[in-house]
Formats: sequence, structure tokens, C-alpha cells
Amino acid sequence: MLAVPIGWGLETEAPLACPATLNPPGATGAAREFERINIYNGKPGGEEYDLAPDDQTEAGRKITQMWFLKDYRSMPIFVRCRYRGTTAVTTLDVPAKYQKCTLTFEMDKKNTIIGKSEFSCK
Repeated sequence: MLAVPIGWGLETEAPLACPATLNPPGATGAAREFERINIYNGKPGGEEYDLAPDDQTEAGRKITQMWFLKDYRSMPIFVRCRYRGTTAVTTLDVPAKYQKCTLTFEMDKKNTIIGKSEFSCK
């Protein structure tokens, strides 16, 4: 798995979000579209713990997952942004000012993520 660190202007009040596309080093063809995330606490590449969503709602095939971060702040929290057609990821630290992360995506009948996924932390 290739990790591409992202520097992010966190001094603003804008929501934290994954880049919409990724051009993995050495990849040919079009940029890869954002697909999904995993949220962890711990140290990237060290002891890290994948956090399951705290809540999920479904409207047809549209799914919204939410993480409420307050209870996980005993360790650093970070996000791995995943993209279609590649194992390359971007990694974002989630500063303490962000209390809730939300991922919205749609799945087809084969449980494959389709369409444009949306993610942000506020």
C-alpha cells in the first residue's frame, strides 16, 4: 500500500476532507476518484485501531456513516482516504477541533460503492 501524505491548511474553519482525486506516483491514465475512508486512532504504521462508525443511516442504496470523535481522543486520530482502482491512500490527521466525521456513499446491488462519495469532518 502506498501512502501519500497530505499537508492541509487546518488553521481555517473549513471542514477536513479528502482530496477528490489522486494521481498515484507511477500510475498511468486518469486520476483516481475518492471512494471511501477508514478512521483510526493510534499511530499510522504503528499501533493503530480501525474505528467502526458510531451511527449509520440508509435511504435506499445511499448510506451515511458517522463517527463521533470525542470518546476516541485518548490517542491521535487519523483518516486514510481510499481511491477507486488503486491501493494508494492519502493520510490526514484529524485535529481535536473536529468532533464528527461523516461519510456518504451509494452501493449497487452487488455491494460495490458507486457514484460520488462524500466525506468531511467538522
